[in-house]
Amino acid sequence: MYAGRRSDPGRHEHLSMLLEAVHAARRRLEDARHDKRLAEQQVLRQSLLDALDAYAEALAAAGVPLPPRMRAEIDLYRGLRGRG
Repeated sequence: MYAGRRSDPGRHEHLSMLLEAVHAARRRLEDARHDKRLAEQQVLRQSLLDALDAYAEALAAAGVPLPPRMRAEIDLYRGLRGRG
């Protein structure tokens, strides 16, 4: 169903880079949680949300559905905006 759109190596590389950005943003947020740097957490949550949104947009452009857990994560971080 998605085979024709997923076979573009440039798109695959782009999606891989965006997914790595998501993973890196998650790691930074997790590190801040353990270090109790609460002031940074809001900025890091926004950074993670930006990375998730970019990845979701790239998936949509490729015609690939967004995994439900990722949609839930995006909704969670959107809901946390403006909270300390």
